[in-house]
Amino acid sequence: MDQNQEEEPPTAMEDGDNSIDDVEDDGENEEEVEEEEEDTVDEDEFMFREGTNPLDFLHDNDSGVQMCQKLLDYNALPNKKRKAPEQSHREGTSSKKAREDDISGVCPADMIEIMNFEQTRSKKRGRQKGSKKKLDEKLSQMLGDANLHYANRRYDMAISVLHEVVRLNPNLPESFRILGLVYSAIGDYEKEMFFTLITALLTPKDSSLWERLFEWSIEQGDIGQANDYISKAIKADPENSRFRIYRARLLAESQDYQKAAAAYEQVDQLCRENVDALKAAAKLYHKCGQVERSICILEDYLKSIPDRVNASVVDLLGGILMEIKAHDRALRYIEQSQVVGEELPLNLKVKAGICHVHLGNMEMAQVFFNDLKSENASKHVELITEVADSLMGHGHYNSALNYFKMFEGNSKKENGLLYLKIAKCYQSLGERKQAIIYFYKALETLQDDVEARISLASLLVEEGKEKEAISLLSPPKDSDSGEAHSEKSHRWWVDVRIKLKLCNIFQIRGMLNDFVDVSFPLVHESLRVATPRQQKPNPESPLCNLHKDEEYQLIVDLCNALASSQRYREALEIINLTPRTSLSAEKNEKLQSLGIQMAYNTTDPKQGFYCVKSNVPQHAQSVAAWNSYYKVISRLENRDTGHVKFLHNMQVSFVDCVPPILISAHQFTRFSHHQDAARKYLEAYKLSPENPLVNLCVGTALINLALGFRLKNKHRCVVQGLAFLYNNLKICGNSQESLFNIARAYHHVGLVTLAAIYYEKVIAISERDYPIPKLPNENIDVIENHKPGYCNLRREAAYNLHLIYKRSGAVDLARQVLKDYCSV
Repeated sequence: MDQNQEEEPPTAMEDGDNSIDDVEDDGENEEEVEEEEEDTVDEDEFMFREGTNPLDFLHDNDSGVQMCQKLLDYNALPNKKRKAPEQSHREGTSSKKAREDDISGVCPADMIEIMNFEQTRSKKRGRQKGSKKKLDEKLSQMLGDANLHYANRRYDMAISVLHEVVRLNPNLPESFRILGLVYSAIGDYEKEMFFTLITALLTPKDSSLWERLFEWSIEQGDIGQANDYISKAIKADPENSRFRIYRARLLAESQDYQKAAAAYEQVDQLCRENVDALKAAAKLYHKCGQVERSICILEDYLKSIPDRVNASVVDLLGGILMEIKAHDRALRYIEQSQVVGEELPLNLKVKAGICHVHLGNMEMAQVFFNDLKSENASKHVELITEVADSLMGHGHYNSALNYFKMFEGNSKKENGLLYLKIAKCYQSLGERKQAIIYFYKALETLQDDVEARISLASLLVEEGKEKEAISLLSPPKDSDSGEAHSEKSHRWWVDVRIKLKLCNIFQIRGMLNDFVDVSFPLVHESLRVATPRQQKPNPESPLCNLHKDEEYQLIVDLCNALASSQRYREALEIINLTPRTSLSAEKNEKLQSLGIQMAYNTTDPKQGFYCVKSNVPQHAQSVAAWNSYYKVISRLENRDTGHVKFLHNMQVSFVDCVPPILISAHQFTRFSHHQDAARKYLEAYKLSPENPLVNLCVGTALINLALGFRLKNKHRCVVQGLAFLYNNLKICGNSQESLFNIARAYHHVGLVTLAAIYYEKVIAISERDYPIPKLPNENIDVIENHKPGYCNLRREAAYNLHLIYKRSGAVDLARQVLKDYCSV
């Protein structure tokens, strides 16, 4: 052979296990083989329906995945329901002519391969998959021709011959296998996989084909299909542990940890020496929450090898037992793994020492930790960290510091997490200055660690450095643009915990305006999200536990700060947005009282109305509650329909309650509807005839009604009104105020002689001062300066009397009254 001749590709016979084996042409044996095959046919055997051409599944505009999916869909149908794809026009190629044209130039080795192709399978293997009859001699020759074309790189001619073979016998796997090899040689891997799939379907016991399809699916990213292919490979070769490992990895990557663990456990059962599979199964069982199962399979393995030691299994088992606080069991397994005369591996020593720490044996723990030194710290970073964390978790902060400081200066990079742990140790030991130093070092690399910032800020406040703490928690100067922190930073300054800490510091220092600036947006946004009336696209509340004392107190403190700044409207808005259902009765009552206080002072009485309205039904018999309600609604300029409806409902619900009747009557009086007012006042009189206010209101209403133009019997109405005023005088014990009211009534209807008599009686009485009554929730910070005599009605009575004297012509007498009682 010429040395310069190119190396020829492997023939179809050399490439796979599906070649046609040599067998003697014996008719008797052929019949026996057919009977044997009939008994061993797989239930899942795949065959194309008669009249189906598998090449019709090929389309130039389809990807390999699409072609394979069509074929799999066809395979999923029962054999009787399969329909042939739409036939496409293809040009026929004479295999005989191709054989005659291309037989020249073939080497003797290729001739041997041709001869092998022209033989049938051996008696041992039986008939070819998918064929129930002896392979036709013509098809054998065509397969041999195709193999020659493939061997001599005449790929187009090989494809043409093989297409004809497929048309004549669509269930001959050898033709598809050679087609796969041809397309692999020309670099069309999608069609290679398509024909490999057909070959695998026709010869399902060939696990190598399913393995190749599995690898191709992984390359394509089709995890679902890859799982199906590897399952078929396992079915074809159940004893192949490699296939089961593939499936276990696939399940683990798909986060189906339980099935992955079971798959690795099957690998362990097939090959007990594969300890990695056992450990993978244990880890995955632990990951999906089946801790006891994880422990069980590791313990069973150790029991099965009592004379041998596997330190890696002991290490894994010990770690899992330590996680569930079973340190005594972990220590027992570690001690059992120690071979007499040999030392434990360092990782098991460390685990044993940590177990002693948890069990309170610090002296024994230190013995196991002795091998950890500063000089070898860089080699055992994880072990030393594990020891230090364990000591820190059990309150041995000084010992933990010794191990943490082994790393200090040994690393070229700044380890922010290390500094943070050192800072926490110093903080726990009460060494604030050292803790502050290391917290600052930690924040140089852990800028977005919110807990570290808050801890450092707390230490600074304890040291009296509030300004420094505020600067630490305040947003960076370039935070408004967002460009400098859009990628590298997580914008720590918008974290709720940072804002709450800032609020706390501002409140401690009495910086109310700053406190409001930070807390108001935070609380307002949280309450808007929590309110059912609001429909927001992202219902994530910054403060999600408003029923807790800390967050409830923040609302109260914010409202008080707003009130101090006379921002009553915002305070009332916060109170109205607070969901009352999530609060206890005591907290709800306090918040309502605070809301009523805001309602007195807000410039918008409508906001106050909703607040006091919610309080009245709970205290319907409380005069103070109704006084609060009336003080707010009396500021409404126009007649509010909500107020009218609410009063009507209250009168219907509480028929024996006097205050809503009086308030309704007052509203009628306000709009000069004296007849309606008198009717309402008389309803209140029936319920409370001895009430001085009711008698006064009935009397004044009747007198006002008597002065109208449409009333016929005015004198009778005036007498009735005066009768109620005299009743008020009797109930109040001839008080100065009652006398003044009667005098004012006489004066109003023109009976000036009687009015003068009662004005003189008022002047003759000297009334002492009484504190002006305040509503329970009224702002007590407002200091009212009243001159002495502010409760005495002498001046008012004297002034009205002087008007009577003046009108009657007694000017000197009028002047004398003013001089005696009204001069300064």
